[in-house]
Amino acid sequence: MKNPKAKGTRFEREVKKAFEEAGFSVVRSAASLGKADLYVEGIGSVQCKARKRLSLYSLFDGADILVVKADRKEPLVVIPVKKFLEVVNGQPDSGNYPDW
Repeated sequence: MKNPKAKGTRFEREVKKAFEEAGFSVVRSAASLGKADLYVEGIGSVQCKARKRLSLYSLFDGADILVVKADRKEPLVVIPVKKFLEVVNGQPDSGNYPDW
């Protein structure tokens, strides 16, 4: 069994690098002391989760953005990192981000 903490740390670093390469200032929480793994200046807190199975992918069904809502909860917008960085940088389809 692989170390899940190492897997999470590796994913946090990948996400941090993607934001930095897109021009954002990013701070990674040491040992996730706060509520989020990263803080991206101008955007806010980012929680990173890497899972073997995640059912959200099947819900996209060809869309660019997914909006999900649980009962009595606020709706959430789910968007691929590449697409998100393109939108916030005003550079649609730039393709300069990691290929996850």
